[in-house]
Amino acid sequence: MTALPKVLFETAAFAPALQAIADRTPVVLVVGRAGTGKTTLVRDILLRNTTLNQAVVAPTGVAALQARGQTIHSFFQIPPQMGNLSDIQPIRNRQKREVIKKLDRLIVDEVSMVRADLLDKIDQALKVNRNSTEAFGGVQMVLVGDFYQLPPVVPRSEAEILKANGYAQPFAPFAKSLDRAVMRTIELTRIFRQSDPEFIELLGHLRAGTDLARTLQRLNEACFRPHRPEHVPVLLTGRNAQADAHNTNMLAALPGQVSAFEGETEGEFNLEGDNLPAPQRLELKSGARVMLLRNDTRGRWVNGTLGTVAGIEGGVLYVRMDDSGETHEVAPVKWERFRYEWNKINEHIEAVEVGSYTQLPVRLAWASTIHKAQGLTLNDVRVDLAGGAFAGGQAYVALSRATSLAGLSFARPLTASDVILDKAVTTMLERMQAG
Repeated sequence: MTALPKVLFETAAFAPALQAIADRTPVVLVVGRAGTGKTTLVRDILLRNTTLNQAVVAPTGVAALQARGQTIHSFFQIPPQMGNLSDIQPIRNRQKREVIKKLDRLIVDEVSMVRADLLDKIDQALKVNRNSTEAFGGVQMVLVGDFYQLPPVVPRSEAEILKANGYAQPFAPFAKSLDRAVMRTIELTRIFRQSDPEFIELLGHLRAGTDLARTLQRLNEACFRPHRPEHVPVLLTGRNAQADAHNTNMLAALPGQVSAFEGETEGEFNLEGDNLPAPQRLELKSGARVMLLRNDTRGRWVNGTLGTVAGIEGGVLYVRMDDSGETHEVAPVKWERFRYEWNKINEHIEAVEVGSYTQLPVRLAWASTIHKAQGLTLNDVRVDLAGGAFAGGQAYVALSRATSLAGLSFARPLTASDVILDKAVTTMLERMQAG
């Protein structure tokens, strides 16, 4: 058994996954419910283990930005539209092709949002660019995500094509490339976000769709109510229009003038609108509820910390943090986009900055979409599924943002129709975990 770097043993909860990775298992699928530290695991691999040539890719620009990697399509030069595996040809750009040739390990973050056919295209791209017949071209694959959370978007017409092409389901575990690969599935089980055993149990049932009648009854008994006094929750909704309208109305109700802050893009950033890490035009007033969107380098706040604008003086923003009660100046930060390149001098793959976006790391936080809240930890959450849930895992993602039942409330009772699950995913994961 290969020895793990000592530094990777800091969190025992990650040890099985890290050991499988260190043993060079060809495909390591790391799954885990919300709050089990999947993002931390990826960052540990990226930041701490530099002995191998590795890269991290993600299905969307937002996810790639969070992981400090590239999108799958840009890394492999794969067109976004559907196509045949035979369409995957060697990359012409020598620099990009060299990166793939030298690759030892590829980390796919948010693999739950990767379609099965896209994972097969990754397999083919690695084979043709490395002139290899091995699964994934002999590159170790580390796939990280939670298939019970928000799934990939698959239009009905494309779902029919996938089915006709032999895909039982559009999700990554159903990729044909995995049938030919030696794979180990590891589930992260230690939950860092919640500590209440009952809440953890209820979330587990909601995630898997088990014991639903009792689970919904208990959740509604505890959470269908006005939010707890003297605590301002984040309203989570499935719809952008509802979240935006609530934030706009709450801001307009505050006295005083609006102060506007404009974001600045440089180089190849290639994100816009709702995909930007912070609003292009950020409008604030004193008294506005805001969420911090980036860990502070001095440790005064983390991504997801809530606060209230204490003042805006001479274009400088001051926020009073909910957690500490302290008021701090919040300065603009820079988000970088990266591209992997082969450094001939040190003979190592490195991430090179190709673009950036600079803005205050805050957004209005009276309300948020469930999608934007994925990955966050919030002390006070109010869930409003007006119109019903419309995506698999949506209800689970919303409720699992909360740290406790006391900090969770519902605008309307949760119903069985809100719990959208794909039993095929459950069956597939059970089979994988069994071996």
